[in-house]
Amino acid sequence: MQPHQLEYFVAVAETGSFTAGADRVGVVQSAVSAAIKQLERGLGAPLIERGYHRLTLTAEGEALLPRARDVLAGIEAAREAVAGARGQVVGTVLFGTLSYTGRWNIAEVLQGFAARHPGITVRMRQTISGSATNEADVRSGALDLALVSTPAASLPGLTLTRIHGDELVFVCAPGHRLARAGAVSAADLAEETWVDFPTGWGNRTVVDAAFASAGVSRTVRTEVTSFELARNLVCRGLGVSVVPRSSIAGDPGVVAVPIGLEWSFQLAVPSNRRISVAAARLAEAVTASAL
Repeated sequence: MQPHQLEYFVAVAETGSFTAGADRVGVVQSAVSAAIKQLERGLGAPLIERGYHRLTLTAEGEALLPRARDVLAGIEAAREAVAGARGQVVGTVLFGTLSYTGRWNIAEVLQGFAARHPGITVRMRQTISGSATNEADVRSGALDLALVSTPAASLPGLTLTRIHGDELVFVCAPGHRLARAGAVSAADLAEETWVDFPTGWGNRTVVDAAFASAGVSRTVRTEVTSFELARNLVCRGLGVSVVPRSSIAGDPGVVAVPIGLEWSFQLAVPSNRRISVAAARLAEAVTASAL
């Protein structure tokens, strides 16, 4: 059993694809496939079921995955120890981010971090399926750190540090009946047709909780993953939405009305295991940049 075989196996297991797994580790797909076959022969068991649309792990593969992550983490820790003895910080950090971070500039943060820590590689993945995915991946070890958007003060298995917040506003077309309202509440919006974001997204969670607390039901006709698309639909009278104020700042095509809600995001770090020195350095940089 070789470390690169475990690395390739973990990459394929987490991405659900030989192609995506090969892209992650930076080698050709045939090399990844061959290494995993060798690993399966060495262990005497199939690890991956090759489906038509997506790969799945066998029972043996599921059992191996957390152990493989532990082995790779141990190797990374050994490298860090040797580099630390030389006064260096090295390593790779798997960092999950969100599709929208408001005025907080992630590119600027990473640029400064790279200049200060040239020996650390940050592999960043932007989720398109919402904060729930990032939360689960930090817990499982598929990510070292991640940005998550949740109204919760704490989450099982995670330590949260607030990074940025923004006012959520009700948005509608200029000709909408509530366009001139000074403020709205969930009770005012029961009959509206909604453009919203998928379940698991932080802003959707805040809005759903507000309506549930008020005992008001609503109809979400359209789900999108883009604030720009939501704005385009709303300005054409195809629904209403609730979005961070910064996402529509200065936009004459929609009207923003206060609704008394806030969207925020946090840095999630696992509370049930040690993170690498490299990941700790990135966590410090992200936390220090909080707005």
